[in-house]
Amino acid sequence: MTSPITTPLTTSVETLDPVRVKLTVEVDAAAVKKAHDLAARHLAQQVNLPGFRKGKAPRRLLEQHLGAGAVAQHAMEDHLDDWYREALEAEELVPVAQPEVDMQTFSETEGAAFTAEVQVRPEIDLPDHTGIQVTHPEWSVDEAEVDERIEELRERFAEVDEVERAAGTGDYVTIDLTVHVDGEELESAHVTDALYEVGSQGVTAKLDDELVGVEAGAEFTYVDDLPEEYPEHGGEEAEFTVTVHDVRAKTLPALDDDFAATASEFDTFEELRADVRANLLRQAISEARHEARGSLLEAYLATIEVPLPPAMVDDEIDGQRAQLTQQAQQYGMTFEDLLATQDMEVEAWEEQVTGQAEASVKARLVLDTLAEQLEVDIEPDDVNREISRHAMQMGMGPEQVAQMIQEQGSLPALIGDIARRKALDAIVEAGTLEGEPDQETLVELGLAEDPDAADDTDEGGEGADDRASGDPDAGDATRD
Repeated sequence: MTSPITTPLTTSVETLDPVRVKLTVEVDAAAVKKAHDLAARHLAQQVNLPGFRKGKAPRRLLEQHLGAGAVAQHAMEDHLDDWYREALEAEELVPVAQPEVDMQTFSETEGAAFTAEVQVRPEIDLPDHTGIQVTHPEWSVDEAEVDERIEELRERFAEVDEVERAAGTGDYVTIDLTVHVDGEELESAHVTDALYEVGSQGVTAKLDDELVGVEAGAEFTYVDDLPEEYPEHGGEEAEFTVTVHDVRAKTLPALDDDFAATASEFDTFEELRADVRANLLRQAISEARHEARGSLLEAYLATIEVPLPPAMVDDEIDGQRAQLTQQAQQYGMTFEDLLATQDMEVEAWEEQVTGQAEASVKARLVLDTLAEQLEVDIEPDDVNREISRHAMQMGMGPEQVAQMIQEQGSLPALIGDIARRKALDAIVEAGTLEGEPDQETLVELGLAEDPDAADDTDEGGEGADDRASGDPDAGDATRD
């Protein structure tokens, strides 16, 4: 690549519609001649001409060898993008897609003239973002939910012992299993000494029916269809051969203090139950906060009309399609096959995802504009927290994510996410949520600082607004 030529440009802009402009650029002849000279020198480094060292052949001979058009083409390819970017800066345009360029003139004597039709961010007249009122989602926990969670814990500490009787639903059996399709054994389906819960429908529903009433030592064969999602021969008829080695009964522990001491750090069952309830409340409140943020954003967006650049919507749709295509490939399927498993046609998917993409783009544009209006600051700690959040979601170390961001050049996108999240924070902080948890409940659950215990010198510090800071996934509301 040659060095860019920086020169005063003559530019003008014609607005074609709210998200599309026509940029006209003129470059003087002297700058175009310099572009040709630089291009010739660059090409001379790549061409061997008799009697001249590389890079030393005169431009006249180089053009005779390659053709004058080759030099002009190289000059244009090498500098057009630079002139286009300079013109964008001069006109303070923010493109959201690649331009459609029409080169009208490119001559050393006449200069260069080109137009570029480009989609841009629309101008958005934002209404006041304060005082939005929505109903806080339900966050209470009933005793049935507590019972269910304790029962799940109880199941994990159940004992399974062999019994001398026939198997029934809820019992466990140790089995060998082989599967044949058209007389050929499926090696991937073969299991030996597998502990199987009768009634779990972990293979096919018919297996559970066949196991009820059998005793240790039984061997039987039955015919059933493989599950549709099975990677090989899904939905095809197969022959299943089962050998039962033993029958085991599950014994659940009593719900008493001994169980609490075994299953937790608590000494009494009542303490364990109280902790389970508190954890369920924390989870419910965190999920409700996340939903409330989305509701406040939706209420704000409903007051704003935003023209959407088609390229941004298309990019959002393409991203969704690429993600689903990658998932499909992991299962040896096509994109269309994956949709078929959900009883969905491509046209229906496109209609659905288009609506989602339009809502996402609208939210992004509004929050970008609000962030600029509020002049939000992005601190190094904000970037570090965002990297840590991504690392947790991806199951990677923060250092790995930071390196990946650097290699991909995606730091500006990361900073954009942070700015939008802070803009959403501003909407949430200034909004009203009817029915939200009171401060005493939040303090009791450890979701807010006790204002009476806070340092008097730490006014307005972290925790000052729990609705804004309490949800680690807060920014995801912009992508819902």
